[in-house]
Amino acid sequence: MKNKLILSILAVAAISFVACKKDRVCECTSNGTTSKVTLVEVTKRQGKANCVSTSYDDGQGGVEKETCELK
Repeated sequence: MKNKLILSILAVAAISFVACKKDRVCECTSNGTTSKVTLVEVTKRQGKANCVSTSYDDGQGGVEKETCELK
């Protein structure tokens, strides 16, 4: 009984650390230029979902790539 209680408390504590909301930085690089965006009070999962690499038409027949990484 005592072991189950301790195990339950440890499981809840572990989940709370994983779902911790805090400020996270998304760093994007395009054409050698780096920019940083601060995502305020998000979980790691939310941060990854909002920090996305993209490709777009540069208007001159080429494709520009922007590579983003959650720091």
